[in-house]
Formats: sequence, C-alpha cells, structure tokens
Amino acid sequence: MQSSFFSLTATLSLTSSLLVTASFSSIAEESPVLMNHQNIKQQDEAAKENWAYSTGIQAYVFGLPMTIFDREYRIRTNPKLLARVRHLCPCAPPNQLGHMNKLATDKDNLPYTPNNDTVYSGAVFDVSEEPVILSLPDETERYWSLQLTDQNLENFAYLGSRASEGKGGHFLFAGPDWRGKAPEDTTVIRTRENIFLGAIRIAVDQDIEGDLEKVQAMQAQMHTTSLSNWGKAFGKVNPVALKRPNKKYQGELPYFTKMADLMMHSPPEPKHAAALAQFKTIGLVAGQAFEPEKLDTATLRGLQRAELDAYNIMRWKVKYRGTAYDTGWNNLHEGSYGYNYINRAEGALEGLIVHDREEAVYFSTYEDGQGDLLDAGAEYVLHFEADEIPKVVGNGFWSLTMYGPDFQLVENPINRYAITDRSKGLHYNDDGSLTIYIQRKPPEGNESNWLPTPSSGLFRINYRIYRPSEEASNPKTLHKYIPGIKKAG
Repeated sequence: MQSSFFSLTATLSLTSSLLVTASFSSIAEESPVLMNHQNIKQQDEAAKENWAYSTGIQAYVFGLPMTIFDREYRIRTNPKLLARVRHLCPCAPPNQLGHMNKLATDKDNLPYTPNNDTVYSGAVFDVSEEPVILSLPDETERYWSLQLTDQNLENFAYLGSRASEGKGGHFLFAGPDWRGKAPEDTTVIRTRENIFLGAIRIAVDQDIEGDLEKVQAMQAQMHTTSLSNWGKAFGKVNPVALKRPNKKYQGELPYFTKMADLMMHSPPEPKHAAALAQFKTIGLVAGQAFEPEKLDTATLRGLQRAELDAYNIMRWKVKYRGTAYDTGWNNLHEGSYGYNYINRAEGALEGLIVHDREEAVYFSTYEDGQGDLLDAGAEYVLHFEADEIPKVVGNGFWSLTMYGPDFQLVENPINRYAITDRSKGLHYNDDGSLTIYIQRKPPEGNESNWLPTPSSGLFRINYRIYRPSEEASNPKTLHKYIPGIKKAG
C-alpha cells in the first residue's frame, strides 16, 4: 500500500509535468520563435527549483521526528539545560528515570500536549556501551503503560496493563550488537538502535483522596541499573558520554545539514529506500554530510524556500491531523507509522509520541459538528446515546480534555480540565445516555457534567479512549463513538 508521502509526491510530479507541458504547448502555439535556448533554460531552472522545493518539503517532513528526538536527547545530556527544564518534563540524564509527580494543570506550559489523566515517567536510554535493566513493580488494578520508541519516535515495544497484564519485572534493554549473557531473572528486550525513548503513563483518579500519593509510591519503585552493576549496586547507572558533537547549525540550510548528520547517527531502515533515493536528487544522502555549497543555484533556491515554508505547513497540518470524520472529529494516526511520514511528523510535533491503536485511540477537534470553530462565546453539548459511550477493556477509561489553541490546559473556576468516565458525580440520563455541557459558565443543575471552556477565544478538545474495545479502536466501526459537538439551544 502506497503512503500519503508517495501519493503526494506523485501528484506534485504529475502536476509539474502537466504545467510544463501546458507552458510549452501554449508558447508553441502563440509564438514558436520565443522557444529559444534562453527560454528553455529559464523554464528548466524554474522546474528544477520547484522540484527541489517540493522534495525539500517532503525531506523536512521525513526528518522532523529525528530532529525532535535529538532535542530530547540533548536536554538529557546537558546538565545546565536539564536543570532548567526538569519541572516541565519527565527528564533525567540518560538511562535514569525522570518523574512528573503530579497531573498537569493550566499553570504548566509544557513542550507537548499534556493530558489530565496520567502522570508521566520516562527516560532516554543509551545502551551503546552496555545494556540497562529497567525494574518495574506489579500493578494490575491501575492502568499504566510503558511505551518504547526509536529515534524517529515510532513505537517498537510495550509493557503495562494491556501488553504485560500489569506485571512488572526486570527488563534488560540490549542494543542490536550486544552478544552477552543476560542474568536469569531478567527479560531481554532487543532494540533496533542503541539510543531510544521510554515513556511511562500511570492513571490517577483525582477524585479519590490519596490516589496521587499511591501513584508516587509506584514511581518510587521504578529503577534503572547498568548491567555491570546488577547484583552489586541495584539502581545505579554508569554515566554515558555524549554520542553526538555539540554542534550549532547556522549558515546555509541548517535544517538539512542537521538532518544529514542525524541520519549518520541513526541510519534509516532499508524499508525507506525509495524516499531516500528521492532525497538524493537534492543532495541529501543518508550516511553523508550535507554540502549546500555544492548545490546548483536552482536547487539551492528551492531548498531555501522549503526550509522557510515547511515548519508553517506542519503547524497548519497538525491542526487537522489523522482521519477526518463528518462529526468534526479527527482520529489521530497511531504511533506505528510505517511509510506514513506526514502522520509521523504530526505526532512528533504536537504530542512527541503517540500510542498504538490497541493501547489508546485519540481524537481531536477544533470544530463543532457543523464545521464551525469552537468558540468560548457559544455554549455546546456533546451527547452520547447509551450505545455510543465508548467500551473499554479491563482498567481502561475515556476522557474529554479542554485545551486552548496553544495545546495547553485552560484556566477555569473549578480547576476541571477534563471529564472522564471516572469523574465524581458524573450523571447519566434515565435511558443510559450521557450529555456533556461545554461552556464558559456552569450549567445550572448539570454542574457535574460541565467541561469548562476558556473565558474567551477559540478552543479545542481532545478525546482519548485508553484500552479501547475492538469496536472502539477499529477504524471501520469507531465512528459510532464520536458524535458531533452541537451548539446548545
């Protein structure tokens, strides 16, 4: 199955061909004498520039996740920077776990879209020198997950309530070249790369007094240990050296220069050969330094335009990422992307990492069911018929979370950032249906089902279903669980 990347590329290529053909035909019919050497050369230069621009946009999209991963890696290998941002993310030096020990609120300005359902723990692992063992406690009642992603922020393994039935243990992360013997009491997880990301989410029920403290106690039972310390110094990791030069990217085409360097540290998998072959036409070759000074003038101009435009294109694209449904919701693409480079870039830019569909399904909307932007000046309802309320497996749950246009939680008078199936006092109608009231002021008599909007301006809502049933996760049937938001009255 061809990806959207190649479909878009093919479309652009065909469009360019048709435009060039049309231009030649028009000129030939109107004034054949104008088709001299200079005209042809100018057209060729313009075509080459446009090709470089088009291909440069695609290359930017392909490389965006690895540049974002590099940002995360460098935060954790720079002690001064790490000290400044530790309150914003579950960050710690490589192979050490960082913890966020509370739920996000409107007071937090985070570099990703936070949820108000789980607390985060996580690490960037570097097993290039030796394996690292992650020790996790058993937790079979509460929802939790460990998500492992490569340097393109694509998922490759899971542990947790779904993947390992909540069972903990000692998990030895071994890189592709390690040939040692694992201790008998460990479970080996092989990684494609030596450097990768691990993210842990643990559900908190904030309506239960003391529940957060129980989660913090669970976090305190999580440890990492370098293999050489196993059996000697539990919980001790050996320091690892920075594996990448501390290089500042300035001058001509800094993005593509950095992307080429990152592909030397993390070579793309062979399955991406077709995309990489196209990038060669603009001088971007996996495994080689990018040398913009060797580019011809037309290619250089096209790539300069691409670097200027690509980020803004992506900022627009993440607003409507995933699959659109006629009720106004977009179903975000799962985190195992294959060849779907645009969805991979969207996920990296807005959320850093995205769950696989079996773990959780995500929806987002800026619009009501009629296609109008959601605005705090209006009042809305979201009504689920009894059979539209999402079904979950085991300790799964669903939530609806309010965000401002900056992807952050919004201030409100009752400090309620989300409505979930665990919300205290959530009221269901006599027929089993459920109505959520989305507005600035409390709905009289329905305060328990109130999701407050900002005091003014536009907003967006994310809808998450953790551990969804097959019907609620299957793209062919999940539309049943996403009714549109309607204006009240």
